[in-house]
Amino acid sequence: MKRGIHTMTLMNSLFWKKTASAVLITSLAAVTAACGGNASSGPQGAKDAAKTPSGPVKLKVAYDYGNTIPSTSADSNEALKYLQNKLGVQFEFNINAYEIYKEKIRVQIASGDVPDAFAWRTMDDFIVGMIKAGEIVPLDDYIDKYPNLKKQKDLYITKYQNKTWAITNVRNPVATGDVPMIRQDWLDNLGLQAPKTMDELYSVAKAFSTSDPDKNGKKDTYGIQLGYANNAFIGASGLQEPFGIQDKWVKQDGKYVPNFATPAFKEYLAWMSKAFKDGLIDPDFAVTDGRTAESKLVSKGQTGMFFQYISRVNDFEDNFKKTNPKAKLVPFEPVKGPTGQQGATGRVNYGGLFISKNAAKDPAKMQKLMEWLDFGASPEGQSFNVYGAEGVHFTKKDGKNEVKSDLIARDMPGAFLWTLPLQPTEEVFVSKKNSEEAQKIIVDGNKMLEKYLKIPKPLDFAFSPTGAKYRAEADAFINTNTVKVIMGTVDVKDWDGIVKQWYDRFEGTKWMEEIAAADGK
Repeated sequence: MKRGIHTMTLMNSLFWKKTASAVLITSLAAVTAACGGNASSGPQGAKDAAKTPSGPVKLKVAYDYGNTIPSTSADSNEALKYLQNKLGVQFEFNINAYEIYKEKIRVQIASGDVPDAFAWRTMDDFIVGMIKAGEIVPLDDYIDKYPNLKKQKDLYITKYQNKTWAITNVRNPVATGDVPMIRQDWLDNLGLQAPKTMDELYSVAKAFSTSDPDKNGKKDTYGIQLGYANNAFIGASGLQEPFGIQDKWVKQDGKYVPNFATPAFKEYLAWMSKAFKDGLIDPDFAVTDGRTAESKLVSKGQTGMFFQYISRVNDFEDNFKKTNPKAKLVPFEPVKGPTGQQGATGRVNYGGLFISKNAAKDPAKMQKLMEWLDFGASPEGQSFNVYGAEGVHFTKKDGKNEVKSDLIARDMPGAFLWTLPLQPTEEVFVSKKNSEEAQKIIVDGNKMLEKYLKIPKPLDFAFSPTGAKYRAEADAFINTNTVKVIMGTVDVKDWDGIVKQWYDRFEGTKWMEEIAAADGK
């Protein structure tokens, strides 16, 4: 999986028990038969007015939610009671901690009891099987009918064959882990400017490694911080984007190939190999995990540039800056690569809430499900999430909310919402406990970065049976060899042979055919 792309806690399909998965997929045939096959279940509720129900519409909804679950009975939960009355529904919630939920929901669906809506964290054999069996419905036409969901639809990237199958609990993409950050005090000490191209970045990194930027008379600094742990890189993605490396799968000569099989990836490797050889990169990066890499920046002050979360500005202030008050860490604009490529991969959630065929066949059910989801994504829904029900969990006085914290803690209003509005850019990673200077650096950095963000393509998360079989081993193979090339133990000219080994060892051709089929274009 490409670095910098985040999911709703994206799950590798290997995580699931293969035997249970097989049982579930087999059971879908029985579920389909019991429910009347592949009857049409398009957005009927959007085309024909749903009949006014005689009472609350009953909705069965299942998802995971932390380790603390409130009462799901409206008789003992005022938040749920308020929400049901507002929407005209009667919820039957199946909410559990994830480890419990993932097993219970699989068994429930395998038995033929498919909830009206249920959460799943990725597009795997289980979900693709349900799509092919006609047990869940695409949501594109419904989303466009609800204004708060429509605002977010570009971030609903759980797709199969170019259709949207889930409503995702979205996050602001500016919360990316690709933010370029640099020691401004080092630039000032050396009379340099923040780099704007890869050539300038190389020169600045070299100065940081060789010209005593902290003026302590010691050769104890380096230009670029990387890390590597669990067969994954930390801080490398921001150095790939200038070479045009973002999408996991790339069309080349009419066929999909992995991004590491492109000429751009070899250009990236050549740059990184030279930078490492010239001492610009942390010499110990290959044995430096994420926390250690961060510590070398925010606690020890050893490195000049790091591509990571902008929240490191807060960590820097809380640690290194306390004893070095003149030190300053700031974000800078993504640099341009050899062909002018420039950007940062936006952070997104994946997976989401899927809606059953049976719910879609009932216009009243479908309407109420969508109204519930749209409410959660509204400003009013955000208020309910934070403060609960007015008159119960809070009261307004002099324009302010007086909150009954004990009742909010008991009823947990947010537990009954799947969607929320997008967090404002001005709030992402801003910590009120940090100084106004740090807050301003982050706010300005977020606004600067926003225009460079590139949203990952849904195909990056596409399900492939061959990929599910080999992914962990295949990723380890490529990343381990990438480390070797960067460190100079394998020559860049040998990379084509490594790619060929990947294709031969992990059924690469078949894998790519499955990716193309998932694209469906």
